[in-house]
Amino acid sequence: MAPRKGEPGRFLYKELAAELRTQIQSGELAPGDLLPSEAALIEGRGVARSTIRQAYDLLKAEGLAASKQGKGVYVLDPRMLVRSSPKRLSREVWESGRSIQSADLDDRNPDVVVEVDEVDAPDHIARILGAGRMCRRRRVFSLDGRKLQLATSYLPIELAVEAGIDQINTGPGGSYARLAEVGRRPVDARERVRGRVAMPDEAEALGLSPGMSVFLIERTARDEEGRILEVNEMTLDASKYILEYDFKL
Repeated sequence: MAPRKGEPGRFLYKELAAELRTQIQSGELAPGDLLPSEAALIEGRGVARSTIRQAYDLLKAEGLAASKQGKGVYVLDPRMLVRSSPKRLSREVWESGRSIQSADLDDRNPDVVVEVDEVDAPDHIARILGAGRMCRRRRVFSLDGRKLQLATSYLPIELAVEAGIDQINTGPGGSYARLAEVGRRPVDARERVRGRVAMPDEAEALGLSPGMSVFLIERTARDEEGRILEVNEMTLDASKYILEYDFKL
């Protein structure tokens, strides 16, 4: 592709982005590789700086590239994560000692940073779980050095302490396995999903470029008696996830 300046009706940045996208998806440009610098493209391809920046912004919005301060724009792994709620929440996953997140990752290992504290229930959580003290579990999930998901769970503090969920490491199978051990096995869950442009704090936390989108997922889990056990609020980089739901008709 050799863009020609001033040719009417052509979107040169889209052509440049398409060429680079093909190279990324074919593996010619591998994750971690730097994309050509603006100076190199201006000199070698005769394109305007604004064209290059538009092309790179498009690739960033698609989750195929990201900026690194002082380094340039580098390639991200083009593989999408398929998030299947029925699969990841199934008993066979957590009863086998696997983490819920492992169901999405095709045997890739995420980095997870966990913070646990005790807080008064925020108003929107109190409307679901009731007022009182809550165990708040905040997690940041990263894969291949890139942050993909933020998650914050709330559980009544007495239940969390009884099940040992007030600890950073909840052991094999995670929180749901521990709840089952104290007779509060989760038997059903509801997820509500919406999408929007990332707010500035979310973009900063996930390393997103301005204008990129996120999925917001709220999950409530119930035990056999219909009591709500947990509210989990998740923020996902929408450029990296496919949300998949299987159900019978």
